[in-house]
Amino acid sequence: MGKKNIFAIVLCFFCILQMVAQERETINNTEKYKQFGLVWGLMKYHHSEISKGKYDWDAVFIENVDKLEGVDTQKSLDEFLLNFILSIKVSKIKIANDRDDLFKRNLDYDWIEKYSGNDKLYTYLKQLKDNTIISDYYVSNQSLSKIPTFENEKGFKSFDYKIKVHRLLELFSFWNAIQYHYVNKYLMDKNWFSQLEYFVDDFSNSATQLEYELAKTKLIVSLNDSHSYYFAKPIADSLLKFRPPFDVKVINDTLVITGILNKLGKKDDLKLGDLIVEVNDIDIKSISKQKIGSVFSSSNDSFLKKWSNRWLMWNTEDSIKVKIKRSNSITTKYIHLYKTFGDKDYSSLPFFHIDKEWKLIDNNIGYINLKTISKDEIQKAFEEFSNTNGIIIDLRNYPKNISESDITKYTYPQKRKFIKVLFPMVNRPSLANFDEPLISSIIDPFKSGSKNSQYYNRKIILLVDGSTQSKAEFIGMAIQASPNCITVGENTAGSVLNIAVFTMSDGTKTNFTSVGAFYPDGTGVQRKGLKIDYFVNENTSNFTKDQYILKGIELIKAVKENVN
Repeated sequence: MGKKNIFAIVLCFFCILQMVAQERETINNTEKYKQFGLVWGLMKYHHSEISKGKYDWDAVFIENVDKLEGVDTQKSLDEFLLNFILSIKVSKIKIANDRDDLFKRNLDYDWIEKYSGNDKLYTYLKQLKDNTIISDYYVSNQSLSKIPTFENEKGFKSFDYKIKVHRLLELFSFWNAIQYHYVNKYLMDKNWFSQLEYFVDDFSNSATQLEYELAKTKLIVSLNDSHSYYFAKPIADSLLKFRPPFDVKVINDTLVITGILNKLGKKDDLKLGDLIVEVNDIDIKSISKQKIGSVFSSSNDSFLKKWSNRWLMWNTEDSIKVKIKRSNSITTKYIHLYKTFGDKDYSSLPFFHIDKEWKLIDNNIGYINLKTISKDEIQKAFEEFSNTNGIIIDLRNYPKNISESDITKYTYPQKRKFIKVLFPMVNRPSLANFDEPLISSIIDPFKSGSKNSQYYNRKIILLVDGSTQSKAEFIGMAIQASPNCITVGENTAGSVLNIAVFTMSDGTKTNFTSVGAFYPDGTGVQRKGLKIDYFVNENTSNFTKDQYILKGIELIKAVKENVN
């Protein structure tokens, strides 16, 4: 017998041993739950019959996860998954030839390749992935738009967080909705699929309500979406038992005491303007990420400051260690925290504040605050400001009474497109396209203004910060398309336009940004926030004078001086 033949026999022998070993290799619970949850989700959103809502798919999940207890090898799991798929017949399979212009950065089906050694299972999974005959029971469009809704997700009636399989249903119900219908998934800090095993372990091992709520919070925080607010009472109760007798504001990674209850502050020798540079021996930026960023979803650090200002100094104990800087001295000490305050003697730093919605400032500069201003007041403001040197529009807020067209009618010389929107394709999971909503045949919501030879053609300064979010960012993008607009401030919240609301299995609701927002040139806005021309350089000694407005005045005066 030749050497080649001997080598082939030995190789074959080892291959057989390897196959036998794989067949006998045990599979852990995390892997079983993960693989079943993936197949269950694929069928929910890709199967021609299941997507019609003919089956109680949550109950199917519960029933089959319980059956997984008897599955102990990958081979037996493959058989289980194959039988599960075959248990519900597909009426039709239709494969589409996708257009080249579809947005495909959220496609993530590589996990199917794991089953390439099982021809039958692999073929069925690939067919499901490619099927385009999909109904809209689990995800549909709002009328006259292409924003996804999940109105038939109503929760699991008998949900009990103490039951592991119920917690796993909660996880996979939400995880798969995000996997297939969150158009901004590709922008997450961590790949959504890569975190699944971690989520499975977290939900599986939650022995208490607090652990369960923390698992759910981590899941939602992973979206990196400022729209995705969720703060359960057990978490709040565990983290926010005691609060400080003062208010703070984050300025360049330092906490400034901006308001204080005088008697309680005096007890710890605290004063207005004191700078807190460390909390529990950790610098402010790091502890903000650890303590606040772990429980609040945020698109960027600018938005995270909102929650840090409010909650960073709260604690589980009635004192907290801080390093305080005052003038040229630095002191490290524990300060008292309280559940309630009897002291009502409150003082604050003298912040600069314009108390009117619109007024002339600095001789011949107009100022408009969009927070509560009405359409009629905007008209009066632009009429009075028609001969000013420039206008400052303050969008460090959420406008309550106006739309973008109420401003652009005065700032555009003609109608123009100011935003490009990426819509998820409801009947094509994971895909999206830059498309117009159905109402665009009547009114195009992504164009604004009209032909206007009398438009305001002097400098417009737009003020924005981390509180500029959602509708405010949409309005901001419209204002930015004005011919003479300069944007001043810091990164906005990075969560533009509408939200999708998803009811989780336990009945709680969570949100996520439902579309993707881009400038007409293709620059993305989700997570980044609006384009900024001049970043405001606030520091701990000048922030009370409103550096945003001062910078706006400076820029308008510079233009006037250049013209003269």
